[in-house]
Amino acid sequence: MGLKTFIKKNLYTLKYIKKKNKKIENKNILITGASSGIGLGICKTLVEKNKVLAIFNNNEENLKKINNSNLIFFKCDLSNFDNYSKIEKKIIENDIQIIVNCAGQFGSSNQSIHNIDFENFLQILKINSLSILKILQLMHKNDKIKNVEKIVNISSDGGSVELNNKGNAYVYRTTKSALNSISKNLSIDLKRRFGISVLTIDPGNVKTNMNNKGYLSPNKCAEYLIDILCDNTDHNGTFINLLKKKIPW
Repeated sequence: MGLKTFIKKNLYTLKYIKKKNKKIENKNILITGASSGIGLGICKTLVEKNKVLAIFNNNEENLKKINNSNLIFFKCDLSNFDNYSKIEKKIIENDIQIIVNCAGQFGSSNQSIHNIDFENFLQILKINSLSILKILQLMHKNDKIKNVEKIVNISSDGGSVELNNKGNAYVYRTTKSALNSISKNLSIDLKRRFGISVLTIDPGNVKTNMNNKGYLSPNKCAEYLIDILCDNTDHNGTFINLLKKKIPW
């Protein structure tokens, strides 16, 4: 790591002081994208005091290592709607109160205007954007949506239309923009009908499989996400970062 990068990393992480250990207890929590990165960090943090239903597509071993009876994990390819019967079964069996939607992929390296991989584009759209809608549709179908209290969608400032000053990355930017739009829409519909809060969070520069040069650890990110979940402030319908600062849509 060069000196410039070292300084930049330290200046970035200094913003994230140690959080007080706010706790969520005795909840049934559904986490997508749970086998690595932010999703795995959330699982590890919440599993001691809650029942966690973890959806993964790869890296089952990471979840096995948690070794806690409160954790139920199952495989589902979120890009294939025929796979969602597995999720529906768990929805029927459990009254889920919190959903943390961490599933996300960057997509193909072909994301410039001249070489967009449209098949991959559609696949990533299902994972990054439409999967949460499909899950909520299944909950509504089985009269389980009324039990939900909060939904957190992990997005990115890369999906902010206003902040986009670099272009390119059509697949990733578009699918995250779509997730942001869906989140905003859900925050109106679900709050009015069921009292559910829906918030959208940009986790920032977190070290994950998608961003192996990230500065913030998934576990530190999980601390801040839980702090937001425990916050008495109603963040419904907002797009914020880990420090609770609003991001333009």
